[in-house]
Amino acid sequence: QWARGVVFGLRKKADAALAAQPSSSSSAAPKRIAVGASGSLGDEQGGETRPMMVFLQVLLGAFLGAEQRPGEYPKVAAEYKEAALSLLMGYAGHSDLPTHEVVGVLPASWPLEGLAGYFSKCARLCLHERRSSMFEESLSSMAYLKTFGAWATERMRKVTMDKEKCCPTCNRRFVGQDNVAKAFVAYPNETCVHLQCKEDLSVCPKTGQNFADNLSMYCSALCTDAGDR
Repeated sequence: QWARGVVFGLRKKADAALAAQPSSSSSAAPKRIAVGASGSLGDEQGGETRPMMVFLQVLLGAFLGAEQRPGEYPKVAAEYKEAALSLLMGYAGHSDLPTHEVVGVLPASWPLEGLAGYFSKCARLCLHERRSSMFEESLSSMAYLKTFGAWATERMRKVTMDKEKCCPTCNRRFVGQDNVAKAFVAYPNETCVHLQCKEDLSVCPKTGQNFADNLSMYCSALCTDAGDR
């Protein structure tokens, strides 16, 4: 009902007589729109309300009606057809107007050459979305490979600990008399300190070198928190 004022303007008195007539041409008209008890418009299939599709069906219904009964409509059928084509061109690719459903409701009398612009635009939009999806997928694969490479490189790094190796901060050995190594922190430059001797996780206490950028890069790539490493 909300689209009637836009399409038809003021309705004529003949509408009451038309409403009483049996819908003999229902097979040629687009699928009907059902008005629920709440007053909202919806498809017969029970799907969600799509205003653009509703508006298109109203225009197509007006086109068929004006073509069969021109005296009962304020505009000629060509004007309704032009309005419908303008709607399709302006909202091609819209989620309310899926192309496969639009093709199903278009009148069979419309020539294909008149719809060529709409189909071309839909094809371009579909191709653009497909290429964008493929591009995003490629970027995601590259990011994964880069992250996996960084993770594998860090996993291959190792520190050799013997009984004589001492912490540069407290000068105590890492391996006690019981041959058990105490907890330690290993920096990328292979410097090791006891866990309780480290002051800053990112700064090597022996050389003063800051590894904050290196640490944050790998922690971000591996989806971890630098403060927990």
